[in-house]
Amino acid sequence: MTSRVALSTRLTEAVEALPIQMGNTAVRLGPGALGLLLGLFIWHLGAVAYGPFVLPTPLATAKAVASVLSSVDGWAAVLSTIVRVISGLAISLTIGAGLGIAAGYVPFLLRMLMPWATILLGMPAIAWIILTMIWFGPSHGAVIFTVSVMTTPVLFMGAAEGVLVRDRRLDDMALGFGASAWQQFLRVGLFQIAGHLAPVMAIALALGFKVAIMSELITSVTGIGGELALARTHLDVDMAMAWVVLAVSGLLAVEHTAVRPLRRRLERWRAIGRG
Repeated sequence: MTSRVALSTRLTEAVEALPIQMGNTAVRLGPGALGLLLGLFIWHLGAVAYGPFVLPTPLATAKAVASVLSSVDGWAAVLSTIVRVISGLAISLTIGAGLGIAAGYVPFLLRMLMPWATILLGMPAIAWIILTMIWFGPSHGAVIFTVSVMTTPVLFMGAAEGVLVRDRRLDDMALGFGASAWQQFLRVGLFQIAGHLAPVMAIALALGFKVAIMSELITSVTGIGGELALARTHLDVDMAMAWVVLAVSGLLAVEHTAVRPLRRRLERWRAIGRG
């Protein structure tokens, strides 16, 4: 009997809290949904004004997206690009963030590596794509290399900045409790650096997708970029827009499933640390 009463109480509380939760969800998602609808409306007006050969309607693009996702080859192309971006970012995170953390703690190393980071950031993506085509040919590895070399300096600077702006009072507190230098880094410093690096990773992710798709388009490697090149050859505007939508969707999927959850978790940790 007691369990039934408890269950009834919980259900009543859940029902009473539902309007509040729905209101909070509307406040959080409403502006974004409104902006998306406004963008689709402007897109539709442009399609009506310029015709389907210049700009297909959102409905025609949605049909083309559905056509792509109904085939195994379409999924294979999307996943190929995503895998290449993640692989390139994993390499750049290992090298760039690793060197950035080391440089943040060693000023001489920072002064030595910073000019190279600036040079790499200044090199246009197309230059690296041409070089990798010469070095590796139009291959899977060429795309991964291009993504990694373009995103490594971004993560390097983000990691180095995270070390430099960390709260050193937490290091002193850990030292006061008898923590070794390695323990200070693992239990205090690393979380602060990662909290600073998380937003930089979102920037690197977007850059990685753009570079990967550009590299695939120019080298005609299978992927979203390769399919865009094929749509350009056939003058298929509907399919070209569909692949653009899928590219953006892939970027958002990776960001919302990997980068943002990590960022929220680290921000909660930093808030607890400040409290």
